[in-house]
Amino acid sequence: MSSLAETLSHTELLKDAPEFMLDMVLESATPLTLSTGDVLLSPGGNNYHVYLILSGVLAVHFDSLDSPEIRELTQGTSVGELSILDGTSPSAYVVAKVESQVFPIHCDLLHKLIADTNPVAANLLRLIIRWLKSNTRRIIQDRMYIEELSGYAKIDGLTGLYNRRWLNNALPRLLDQAINSVQPLCLMMIDVDHFKKYNDTHGHLGGDHALIAVGEVLRNTVRPYDFTMRYGGEEFMVILPNTSQDEGVMIAERIRQAIENKGIFSASGAMLPSVTISIGLTVSHATSTPQSLIAAADAQLYRSKESGRNCTRIDALTHA
Repeated sequence: MSSLAETLSHTELLKDAPEFMLDMVLESATPLTLSTGDVLLSPGGNNYHVYLILSGVLAVHFDSLDSPEIRELTQGTSVGELSILDGTSPSAYVVAKVESQVFPIHCDLLHKLIADTNPVAANLLRLIIRWLKSNTRRIIQDRMYIEELSGYAKIDGLTGLYNRRWLNNALPRLLDQAINSVQPLCLMMIDVDHFKKYNDTHGHLGGDHALIAVGEVLRNTVRPYDFTMRYGGEEFMVILPNTSQDEGVMIAERIRQAIENKGIFSASGAMLPSVTISIGLTVSHATSTPQSLIAAADAQLYRSKESGRNCTRIDALTHA
């Protein structure tokens, strides 16, 4: 038996399936590799496959990719079976949290396997029943929480990013998730350099257009499951779940360079000078609190300003 066949035989769906059936599955497709942030399934989209997770981790989200995660899928589990069996579109987003590999089984082959063999049919039904029983209550609770959170998820009127009120409700939950799953959460504090001088020179409307431009870059530069917000005035914050310090620095530098190169235009279409930003970055650990995380990032932001601005500084304590 090949190594891939061996891996498939240990998935929940194909457990106890005979070797000839594994061969049928192997001949039908090849594994797919998902990069971090790749969306595998989305509401309203068509789905013709059940996907077996061979490696990595996938996350399930209702409503939008930036809504709280409701389920985590790991090696050996599967996704897509509910929409295949009831012939409907997926009801949630499924996105890769890290680089992952999945094996697609087409719906036609799945129906044939169900018709031809009892083990797969029994496994499939058992999986569905287990999923429904163990997750229905949790989904309802999370759905209620999402609706409650949405009531607080206020959007900054100028930039379209989340605001401070959203942060106060969301950061404790995101940090708890990071600590409980032993995954790093990266937080950036961002300040627009010499913004008072920019305002004095180009007027408050000019300053507003600069902040709008910064918001556009943040929104379009981060990954689908990251969070961006206007912290206040010319300060912004970015939260990067499941992100190491090295990954955070790469994203911070990508943001910094994109803002430096971003064109800014007045309401009349006249070009205004571009702006630069200073960034302070830190990564959570087991004893982090929302307050300590923000304070650590703010301290690094101060270092960035003291170093001449237009740069990123990281918390030395996060070095391994």
